[in-house]
Amino acid sequence: MRAVAFALAGAVLLAPTAVASDHGLTIVSRDGARIAFVAHARAQRDLAFSGDGRLVSIGGDVVGHARLPTRSLTWAPTGERAAYITTQGGVVEWTPKGRRRLEPNGWGATSWGGLAWSRTGTLAVSRGDELWAIRDGSARRIVGPLAPNVGTGGPDVPIPFAWAGSHVLWWDWPGSGSVASDGVTLWADGTRLGTTLMYPEYTATCGDHVAFAQGHDRYSTDGKSLLYDARDVSRDTRHSYVEPACSATGRLVAAVSRNIVPQRTNETHRAIWQLLPTRRRLTTPPWGWSDEDPHLLPNGTLVFVRTRFESTGRPYDWTDTQTGRVMVLAHGKLVEVATIGYSLPDLSNSFGEFYGRYDWAPFLAIWP
Repeated sequence: MRAVAFALAGAVLLAPTAVASDHGLTIVSRDGARIAFVAHARAQRDLAFSGDGRLVSIGGDVVGHARLPTRSLTWAPTGERAAYITTQGGVVEWTPKGRRRLEPNGWGATSWGGLAWSRTGTLAVSRGDELWAIRDGSARRIVGPLAPNVGTGGPDVPIPFAWAGSHVLWWDWPGSGSVASDGVTLWADGTRLGTTLMYPEYTATCGDHVAFAQGHDRYSTDGKSLLYDARDVSRDTRHSYVEPACSATGRLVAAVSRNIVPQRTNETHRAIWQLLPTRRRLTTPPWGWSDEDPHLLPNGTLVFVRTRFESTGRPYDWTDTQTGRVMVLAHGKLVEVATIGYSLPDLSNSFGEFYGRYDWAPFLAIWP
């Protein structure tokens, strides 16, 4: 069973049942799937399912269960277990039975750093210039301390975000957001994999396999190749490859655009391509739209967001509108499921397009 959750703005969704909940969230059942959506994404907080797909969180709010003191909650890949870092550097685990301290305040966890659960229940935690693993009441250091960054003079900080089998994947944050925007080093434990942009959707894991968008500079439409288990499977210098998605059967897809001059990033025009096991183009968006955020379901179905970003108004009074059509491609048939997005004054917009990259995490989540 596949569940899809999305924050919805003005969409009409055909489904046999719809059950209203708090937080503006609605749970919908359709064709054996559970679908959740909210009317508006009021803040940039990710929408996510628990590992078993039974619970939904919006930032630190576990809908119908708890409002936790954090804006970022990380679910374990199985069951109903989540973790977050306190502002005082502690680590807390949450289950429907309540909260439990894994590490006390003052332990030194990086409050804005990442967390990542392995399938076996090990939690990777950023702790200053070190990377630690917590399991069964004990903690051990995996990496670090890292040497100071030569370019910025600040400390390098390991930011874990996923696991590939028994190896934790982490970014080497260089102590500067501007420098990090032009690419950071991607690591698996102590092995360097390459350079990528610091976005979770630019790396995909399937068991022990790792696919990621390789390349420098912050423009998603400029020279990104797609590496799968350290080999270039894009083999194409005319296009830029981002947002890989893979399946356990060895299928690999990505969002692909032609390399364009940086000043035209608002004209992003990507299609979804399959790279493995065979190479072929899967979608053709109309001009002015871009196919983003692909997800492969276990049965081979492809879910993605057909995206359009527009600014209207006059100088100093612009309104930004980002529209996303949630699309499902199955057995050669393309169906629009819903429309997601927002319309906000330009200066108040915390979502939006950033050098050709769109963040749909506050609007769309897919389980498993």
